[in-house]
Amino acid sequence: MIGERHPWTGVRRWARVHPHAVDVAFAVVVGALAMTGYVVTKPTGSQQNQDLLGGFLIVVQTTAFTFRRRNPLISLVLIAIATVAFWVADYPSDVDAIALLAVYAATAHGGDNRRRVWRVVGGVVALFTVIGIVGVLVEVEDLPAEAVGGILIVYLTSAAVGELVYNRRSRLKELEQRAIRAETERDLLARQAVLDERSRIARDLHDVVAHGMTVMVVQAGAAQRLVRTRPDQAIEALEQVQTTGRDALTEMRRMLGVLRSEDRAGVELTPQPTMDDLDQMIQHCVDAGVATELVVEGEPTHRSAGAEMAGYRIVQEALTNVIKHGGRPVRAVVKITYGRDQIRLEVNDDGLGAAAGELDAATGHGLIGMRERVALYKGTLSAGPRSGGGFRVSAVIPLERPVGTH
Repeated sequence: MIGERHPWTGVRRWARVHPHAVDVAFAVVVGALAMTGYVVTKPTGSQQNQDLLGGFLIVVQTTAFTFRRRNPLISLVLIAIATVAFWVADYPSDVDAIALLAVYAATAHGGDNRRRVWRVVGGVVALFTVIGIVGVLVEVEDLPAEAVGGILIVYLTSAAVGELVYNRRSRLKELEQRAIRAETERDLLARQAVLDERSRIARDLHDVVAHGMTVMVVQAGAAQRLVRTRPDQAIEALEQVQTTGRDALTEMRRMLGVLRSEDRAGVELTPQPTMDDLDQMIQHCVDAGVATELVVEGEPTHRSAGAEMAGYRIVQEALTNVIKHGGRPVRAVVKITYGRDQIRLEVNDDGLGAAAGELDAATGHGLIGMRERVALYKGTLSAGPRSGGGFRVSAVIPLERPVGTH
C-alpha cells in the first residue's frame, strides 16, 4: 500500500546510525559458525584433536573481525596470524570464512592509500599460499596440490571484489561531493547576482534623486531672483520645486529598502536611460540581426524617472535574452502601454525559446534582476515560453502619482 512503512525501514535506519554494532553482530555470527565447524569436524589424517588453543584462535579471529571497518589492516594482520597458527597447529575446520572476509574488508575499507593496502593484502595472500605449498610438500599432510591454486584464486578474488566495492563507493562519494559543491556555488552565485542587481538599482535611484535635488536647487535659485521682479515666473519655479521634491522623496523611500554596496571606482556617471531611449536600443537589436519592432500605446500622464529607468532595463534584459537564445533568425515585438497609474511592458519573440530557469543559469540570473526591479515598485513580472513557440516577458510597473494630482 502507498505510504505503508516497510518493516525493514527501521532496521536499516538503525544500522546506518550504529555501524559498529552491526559489525560486531556479523562477526559474532561468523565466529559462531567457525566455532561450530571447529567443534563438530572430525580430525582426519595428521590433524590434531580440538583443544582450548584452537578455540582461543577462533575467538581472536572473531574479535579482530569486529573492527574490520574501523581499522581493516590491523584486523587483517591479526586474523592472518591467528589463521596461520590455526593451520600450522593443524586443527580440523570446515570454515575459513573469517580470513576470506578480512581480505575483502581490507581492500573495501582500507582507505585511500591503496599502495599500503595492497602491500598488506598481498603479503597476507602470499603467506597463505606459502602455507598451502608447504602443506602439499609435507608428506604427512593430505592437502592436494590443487588446493594451493584454489587458495590463491579465492583470496585474490576476494581482494579484487573489495577493490571494486571501494572504487564504486569512492565514485559515488565524489559525485555526491560534486553535487553539493555545485549546489553551494549555484546558491552563492544566485545570492551574489541579487546583491549586485540591488547595488545597481541603488546607484540608479541615487542618480535619480541627485538629479531631482539639482533641479530643485536651480529652480529655487531662479525663484529667489524672480520673486520681486517677476512673481508669476517665481511661482512657476516654486511649483516645479514642489513637484520635483515629491518625486525625489518617492524615489528616496524606495532606495532606503535597497541594499547597496560600498562605492567602487569606475561607477558609471553617464545619465541614466529612460523609455525615450528605447528607439536606440531597438536599432541596436536590428543591427544585431533581430528584427525588432517597438509599439507604444497611450501617453504618460505622469513620468517617474525611476520607474522608466526600471522599464528600460527590463526591456534591455529581455531583448538581450532574445539575441542570445533566439537561435534562428528571430523577430521580436516590444509593446509599451502607458496607463493612468502604470506602465505595461511586453516583449514577445518567435525564437527557439527557453525555460526561465535555463535563462537564469545561462545569463547570470537576468530574470532575477528583472524581478528585483519590478518588486522595487511593487509590480508584477511573468516570463516563460509561449504556447506557439518563442518566449514572452511581461511586466507591470505601477506609477505613484504626486500628491494633489487627479
